[in-house]
Order: sequence, then structure tokens, then C-alpha cells
Amino acid sequence: MYNNENKKAGGFPDPLSSREQKESKSFGLQYAKAIENQWGKTNDSGSSYKKRNNIFERNRDYANGTQDTNIYKQLLTSLDPNNVDGSLVNLDYTPVPILPKFARIVSNKILSREPYPNLEAVDPISSSEKNKEKIRLKTQVQVKKELAALKAETGGLVLDKDPDNLPDTLEEAEIFLNTNVKTDAEIAAQIGTNMTLQWAGFNDNIFRRCVNDLVSCGMAVVKRSNDPNYGIKPNYVDPASFIHSFTEDPNFEDVVYAGHIKSISIQELKRLAGDTLQEKDFEKLATKAARNKSQSTHNFSSSSYDQTLGKKKYGYDDYMIDILDFEFISVDCMHFEEKENRHGNRNFFYEGFSYKEKSNKGVFERIPHKMEITTIYGGMYIMGTDYILNYGMKTNIPRNKHDISKARMSYSVVATNMRRMIPKSMIDSCVGFADMLQITHLKLQQAIAKAKPDGLIIDIEGLENVQLGKGGELQPLELHDIYEQTGVFYYRSKNPEGGFQNPPVREINNSIRNVNELIGLYNHYLRMIRDATGVNEVMDASSPKGESLVGVREQAIAAGNNAIYDITNSSMILFKKVCEDVVKCLQIIPAESVLMKVYQNAIGEENMKVLSSFSDLPMYNFGVSVQKEMEDNERAYLEQNIQMAISQKEIDLEDAIAVRNLKDVNQAERLLVVRRKKRIERAQEQAAQNSQMQSQQAQQATQAASQARQQEMQMEAQIEAQKLQLKSQLEIEVARAKHEFDKEIETIRASATLGFKTEDQEFKEKLEVLKEDRKDSRVKKQASQQSKLLSQRQGKRGELQEEMNLMADAPEITENILEQ
Repeated sequence: MYNNENKKAGGFPDPLSSREQKESKSFGLQYAKAIENQWGKTNDSGSSYKKRNNIFERNRDYANGTQDTNIYKQLLTSLDPNNVDGSLVNLDYTPVPILPKFARIVSNKILSREPYPNLEAVDPISSSEKNKEKIRLKTQVQVKKELAALKAETGGLVLDKDPDNLPDTLEEAEIFLNTNVKTDAEIAAQIGTNMTLQWAGFNDNIFRRCVNDLVSCGMAVVKRSNDPNYGIKPNYVDPASFIHSFTEDPNFEDVVYAGHIKSISIQELKRLAGDTLQEKDFEKLATKAARNKSQSTHNFSSSSYDQTLGKKKYGYDDYMIDILDFEFISVDCMHFEEKENRHGNRNFFYEGFSYKEKSNKGVFERIPHKMEITTIYGGMYIMGTDYILNYGMKTNIPRNKHDISKARMSYSVVATNMRRMIPKSMIDSCVGFADMLQITHLKLQQAIAKAKPDGLIIDIEGLENVQLGKGGELQPLELHDIYEQTGVFYYRSKNPEGGFQNPPVREINNSIRNVNELIGLYNHYLRMIRDATGVNEVMDASSPKGESLVGVREQAIAAGNNAIYDITNSSMILFKKVCEDVVKCLQIIPAESVLMKVYQNAIGEENMKVLSSFSDLPMYNFGVSVQKEMEDNERAYLEQNIQMAISQKEIDLEDAIAVRNLKDVNQAERLLVVRRKKRIERAQEQAAQNSQMQSQQAQQATQAASQARQQEMQMEAQIEAQKLQLKSQLEIEVARAKHEFDKEIETIRASATLGFKTEDQEFKEKLEVLKEDRKDSRVKKQASQQSKLLSQRQGKRGELQEEMNLMADAPEITENILEQ
């Protein structure tokens, strides 16, 4: 890279220069000019930069279906317009969007399985901590029953982890260890990395654009910035504007310098330059930009004062100039000095990068030591000029503290099929086939345009002098008019020699010429594109369902995945590189910076304290692995197994949810097998418990029935005894009551008998007296009545009513007396 003779010719400066020389602007300017000379000017068609830029832009046009159609016009028509027949003037030259379809299929297939970083600390301290955690978890799994019993005895007190949340078996614990067991530093790094990528919109914007670049250009570039004030941010870089040192490594691990060219306005340049450049410098740059980029100069000399900004604006502020944002790797020596003190102890002291060994070593021995470390220098170079901005050694460089001698540039670059500094992309492999397919499509249009309608072939000899009686003769044109108007055709079936001849009018069916050959050719080039890209009919889901067997379709999908594996692998390597840069930048954020406070508010102060507290802990060395979500066919197959297991009641709904939450299909299948075995064992234990419980219940039921019968017999005996006792008591009471009743009856009867006898005698006596009295009375009354009757008969007196009434009432009085 270095040659003393070509310094003035634009060679690279001496890489063994001192650090003071490397930090000088002259060193950076010489390095930037060497890069410019190696790649050439941006507007030079013969430069390496322009050649690769043209290839990338052409591939992007084909991938977007907007390629230049002049090549098709030149192939289908003559270069001389006067010799053209004009048959191709009205053709539709719009490109057939075949390549865009295949580009989208590949890009969407890669992006459909969204990647996510899995960070694991691989340094010895973290590994030992994680191994201790794994051993502790396995021990807890083995004594899970004892922990559960202890939790029950202590009333829910949990010492370390809740035994209800622990795996049941060591096999399940292995899956749990691979997915969920992380140290505090790993958790903090995982959260911080995901948060940084989310803030930058990496998955939604930058990574999508990078995958599209890998498909169309074969290269993808991301630049990381980690300013303490503006944050850690991955930025998209157009690979067409990216330049780098010579390499054949598709991962660009051995590049010495890298940068990208961008066009900015002079107004933006003023903001970046600050006080470094004066207005006369900007005027020179504007003059050069107007000459090189053919910009309008009508407002070059105009100027005005902006009241809002408080400064003068010039007409050339909108002119665009090219800026090379570059950086390169260099090696500097850090010097240390080993000293022996008066107590005989040896200490190491840092002496900086510029160290000169002392000639007078003094009383105690001084031993110099040095360590070569990688440093990054960079700045912004205004191309084609002698101006360089913001040049110097880069700060906040992410390093691996376990190997601080190494450093990486801020560019993360991957490519596919790198050859002679130009990657070979999938679209680039299909450009020729796409051109031939487009030409075939235009030929089809030409054949359709030149196609003739159906017509008639007329034999004039058979239609001459057709006799129609008195009407005379009809000529062929007249017969044709009659045929067109009536559909009736008149002709002679015999020729002049008397023989029969063919019908003089026959139809001509004019088909499109070569249409089948052109369609076959179109399908041929379409198959060639499929073979070149690897995207078959099964992969793009264009084949009908049921057309092929399941095994054949799986083989076709596997063949397509193999064909695009280089693109998929490159995209995952790029994602891994970005995550590695981010997690290293997280560990070197200054404690008092604004960015540290932002992350503390976002992911927690304790997490950031664990991640970046280097005064007490060494820097963690994180190994980043990129994991992807399951593909649709893997997810469908897993879901089919889950549904089958659920239908056979081999797993519970909670197990199905746990399996679906895993993103790796292998871990999901392992967890499904473990949960299925666990569910079957639990079902068997439950069945045994149910059988034992049923036998116990049957035994208890038998005992209960026997006890019930005994109790029933005892109750019956008691009831019988009570009945007998009650019966005897009742009989005694009845006899006693009967005796009392009889006694009372006899007493009453005796009293009644005695009283009746006395009353009867008295009554009889009274009755006899009454009878006698009544007899006398009746005698008297009869005598009186008789006398009255005699007197009345004789007419001496009237009837006495009172006496009659007394006579009439005599029987009632007698009855009353008898009753008494």
C-alpha cells in the first residue's frame, strides 16, 4: 500500500507513522485522496466506482421492472429509421414484471421469518455463573417434591424459586435451561439490544432494505453510530455508493478501509464544517460543483439575508457536492513501563503512545513493554478538493475487553458470490433471460399485430359468365356482392370440358403465425429464470393444490431453500454483526451521558448498572446467535401434531400454549414430546389413583352397607322392644283406666240404682194420687159437662169457653205430669 515514490501520485501514506502524524489532517487527506484515486471519480464512466455503480443500478432496475427498453428497440428494429417497415412502432415496450415477482418472493420468504438476537455471555465468569445456575436448577428439579412439601408446611414461603413453576423432569429442565436460564447481564444485554434495534426501526426498515439489496445487488451495508449524545443507531448505506479495500471475503472481515459517498448540499456542508471553512471556500466548492454536475448557475451570485436564521443566504447553498465519509484501520503501540520500588515490588505504569526509553534509568530497574492495538481513524473528505472535515481517531470504539488489541470499523458488510470486488446477485444471473423473455413478449405482440382476418379464396374461372335466364350473365364481382348480401352463391359445377370442378369459393382461416412457438419460447425462458433463481412452482405457490404429492412438494420447497441459502445466510450474518456492535456499544456508554439516562429510563437503572459497571466487574463477552421464527410449513406441521395430541387428550391446553410460544421448531417438538409423556404419566397415575379410589370407595360402601344393616337391625330390635314396652304400658294403662272406668261405672250404677228406686216409689205414689185426683176431676167434669149439655139442650144456659179450653188442655197437663 505504501510507496515512497508515489506519495505525490496519490499513494497511501505510511501505515507505520506515529500517532501524532496519523492524527494530522495531512495524513487523513492523503489517505482519502488515495482512496479516491483507487476507485476513480464518480462521474468517470471508466472508474471502478462507476462500473460497479452501473451494475447495481441496472440490477435494481430489473428487480423493479423498470429497465431501459432501448435495447429491445435496437434488437427488433433497424438502427436506420428509414429502413424500418413501421410494424413495431405501436408495440407496448413496458417490461414484463417477471423478475420483480421472483425478487419479492425471495425477499418476503427471508423476512417472513423475523430474526431476533439471542445473547449469551461466553466469558469465563459468566459461564461459571450460568453453570452454577444450571446445577442449582437441576438440583431443585430433583427435590421438587420436598420443596413443595416445605412450601405447604411454611404456609407458602418460597426460598428461591416457586416449586410450582419448576420443571417436573430433567429432560424438561434441559429445554428450560436452553431457553429461559439467563444471567442478569444477559437479560440486560438482551433487553438493551432489542430496545436499540426497535428505536432505530431496524427490522421494519433497515433490515428489509438490506435483504432487498442482497437479492438485487448481492451486497448489503449497515453503518453503526454510537455518539453519547445522539445514541446507538444502525444506519442504512446504499451498496452502490460503498467503497472498500480489496477483498474476496464475502463477510468483509479483512478490509483495511471502508467508506461511502453521499451527496449533500452546501448548506448542509456549512452545518457540518462549522468554523472550519470560510465563505470563500464554499464559493470555490460551488463553482466546481456547477462545472462537474451541470447545475444551473443563474442564481449563483444571488444572496439575501434571512431574518429568521440571522445569517446571509447564497444562491449556491442548494448546490450538491460529493462527500466521502471514510475510516481506516491502523495499529498504534501503547507503551508501559515496569518499575521496581524500594520494597522490591514491581508495578506497571502506562506511558502513552509516544514513549522514548530513558537513558538514565536511575536507582531502580525500568523495563519497557509495549502492546499493539488496533485503532480507527476517519473523517469526511470533499471529493476532488483539498478539504477534509472532522478527521481524527475515532472515539467510543466498541472493543472486546478480553482482546482489547482488536477493533472493528463501524461498517457491517456482507455479500454473496464475491468475485473481483463485484458480487454476483440473483437478479444479475437472470438479466439475460429476462431480456429474451421480454423480446419474446414483443414478438408475440408483433405476430398479433400482423395477423390477418379470415378471408375467401375465389376461383374466377368457375364464376365467369354465369347464366341467369333473361337477366343475362353475372360477373364474379357481382356474384360476390350477392353472396355478401344474401349468403347465396351461384356458380357452374362443370367446367367447359364437361367435368365437375371444385367449389370456386373457399374460406381462408388465417391464424397467428408462430404463436405456439413463441409461447413455448416464453415458457422456456421462464423456466430458465426459475432454474437460475431456484424459485420453483411449489415455492411460489403457483402450482394447484393436489397436483403433486406431499413428499414431492416438500422436496421442491427444500430445493428452493437450498438455492437461496447464500442470501439467507448473508442476511443472518449481517443481523448478527449489527447486534454484536450494538451490545458492545451498550457496555461503553459513559456513565454521566444523556444516553445513559435514556437507557436507564427505558430498560431500568439496575440493568444498565449490571451491564456497564466495569469498576467492579469485567466487561462481558457476549456471543450473539441469530434465531428465526418457524416457517409456515413447520408451524403447520407442529400445529397438526398439537391438535392430534389435544384430540387424543395427551396434552392439556396449557401445554399447547407453551409449545406454540417457542420460536424454534426443534425446541417446540422436544417440549411437545416431554409434555406428552408427562401428560400420559399423569393420566396413568390418575387412572391408578381412580382405580384405587374406586376400590376404596367400594370397600367403604360395603362397610357402610354392613354398618347400615347392623344399625337397621339394632333399630328394629330397639323398635320392637320399645313396641313391646309401649304395648305393655298401654295395656297397663288401659287396664288401669278400664278399672277406674268400671269402678266409676259401678259407683254411678250403684248410686243410680239406689236413687231410682226411691224416686220410683215416690213417683208411683204421686202417680196414684194424681190418678185418683184426675179421676175425681174427670168425674166431676163429666158430671158438669153432662149437666151443661143437658142445660144447653134444654136452652137454659150458654156454653162455657173456659171450661172447654180446660177440657181441651187436660191431656197435655196429664202428659207433663207423667214426664215429671
